[in-house]
Amino acid sequence: MNDDDLRELLRKADPSNGQKPLDDGRIRRIVAAAERDSLSGQNAPSPQRGRLFAGVSIGAVATAAVGLVIASLVATPAIQAPGPDDTSQTCAPVSVDSLREFDTAYEATATAIKGDNVTLQVTHTFAGSPPKELTVPQPDNPSAPDGGGLFAVGKTYLIASADNYISDCDSGITTDDLRQLYLEAFTTPTNGG
Repeated sequence: MNDDDLRELLRKADPSNGQKPLDDGRIRRIVAAAERDSLSGQNAPSPQRGRLFAGVSIGAVATAAVGLVIASLVATPAIQAPGPDDTSQTCAPVSVDSLREFDTAYEATATAIKGDNVTLQVTHTFAGSPPKELTVPQPDNPSAPDGGGLFAVGKTYLIASADNYISDCDSGITTDDLRQLYLEAFTTPTNGG
């Protein structure tokens, strides 16, 4: 079996074959909602709604998984590109458009790490209404070669989130370039200008 045969098998097995693909923002919101629901354990949906949401989530995850497999086979640069140390990197570069998909954005300093949780002290809010201090699960750092966590105590970060899900691709340690993107994404013009 060669690569072309494998691609054809994947196309035939793809449950979303022939359907319009989901845009990145919609996929992020579905994944964020699924993670939020599985982590919180609160407000369990009605059985009917739960089955519908599970079907949508499973379909989205299956579609995303098939897409990633196909992308890795054809080595699409935006999805899989070599990082600075020749490891693959799965995040597209942060952009104003990607940041605008999030309803909450802020700058915060990591003050404590206990187990898999990080305490953040919010120092500036770009969008939404985050509390002054919050404890969040430690997200993975997609650019870390060892797959370590995103946060380290004492460091300051710019954080984008939707539905209480922190984007590990659009959040990172504070730099002038990243701050400029956040300012452009979350500054609302006044008086029509």
